[in-house]
Amino acid sequence: MLKTYYKKDGVTILLGSSLDLLPDLSKDSVHLTVTDPPYGVNLVYDTYKDTEDNWFALMSKIVPELIRVSEMSILPSCQIRRMKWIYTNIPPDWLICWYKGSPGCSAYIGFNDWEPLLVYGKRKGLFIHDFLKVLNDEKMGNYGHPCPKPLGWAEWLIQRASREGEIVLDPFMGSGTTLVAAKKNKRRAIGVDISEKYCEIAAKRLDALVLEPTPDSPKVGIPD
Repeated sequence: MLKTYYKKDGVTILLGSSLDLLPDLSKDSVHLTVTDPPYGVNLVYDTYKDTEDNWFALMSKIVPELIRVSEMSILPSCQIRRMKWIYTNIPPDWLICWYKGSPGCSAYIGFNDWEPLLVYGKRKGLFIHDFLKVLNDEKMGNYGHPCPKPLGWAEWLIQRASREGEIVLDPFMGSGTTLVAAKKNKRRAIGVDISEKYCEIAAKRLDALVLEPTPDSPKVGIPD
């Protein structure tokens, strides 16, 4: 069951599972989804078991819903070896290459310097390059979260794939990076997470960001 954890300056945080929210949203009720689901690589999250089996199950349920409710959705592919499964089961409309520099992570031929981002849907009147260069300068454990994305990553996507005042959704909000990026760029935002700990971290990050007033929180059938 979802609980409204935070609602201020055009940003709403919901505590609970995205699978309880998405079925209640109407088609194309969200302008853009930017999200970073758990990778299924056995990281230690607050309340989620990050197994590969859970990743397959989660993506099978979540991605079709994102395609339905969001005009455009962008999310990481996670491990390259899963691309065959992705194209068989939830094929994207396009890919964005995220060049993140050399984080020192091992890959098949040595180091993993880039990552495919899956793109579902297309925004009318918006044209986006399919190469994103933002260094992955966030350290594991920053903000009390095992795998935060850099703020520049979310800002690059939000600035190019949405307009001021539009709704950005992050169904795997974590420490709230997408919401912070949305607020900085005068978008409305909805974030969902099953961890109250991460909801609190995200709320504190948002409260620490003082900007000009933004529109009221989005009205898309969110329960109070």
